[in-house]
Amino acid sequence: MKKLAGICIVTFILASTITAWAGGEALPKDLDSYTRTGSLVIPDKNSPLFGFYHYSMNKIGLAAFKKGGPYPDGAIIVGKVYEVVTSPVGGMIEGKMLRYSYMKKDRYAKETGGWIFAAFSRDGKLMQKDVKTACFACHMAAKDSGYVFSKPLE
Repeated sequence: MKKLAGICIVTFILASTITAWAGGEALPKDLDSYTRTGSLVIPDKNSPLFGFYHYSMNKIGLAAFKKGGPYPDGAIIVGKVYEVVTSPVGGMIEGKMLRYSYMKKDRYAKETGGWIFAAFSRDGKLMQKDVKTACFACHMAAKDSGYVFSKPLE
């Protein structure tokens, strides 16, 4: 019985650790209601950021986005990331969907500038990444705009 209790405790601790890493986050169920805020293309296949990104934001963050920040807790930015394919006429077009990028404003995420970062596979499963290295290190370049690169079109 003690052995079973020990296994349950270890399992709970491991599950809690994984959940804390991701902030317990999942792709929003209401993603279709988000407002499209911009796009970005990184055509370099050697870059870990390779892809066409189409960003959308929830209503909580939209007013702050239009003003240029600051972002309130609960603001969520989701990027749908697609493969970059060279078209027969020489331009670039979207290929298959690769993944989702995700940012959620949370003042308790002190180590990452007040944002929870995550990446999800195209079927919505959390992808394990070192968010400090893979996400936040890059976003530090946008510190003056609340760690958000996107800006509204004028």
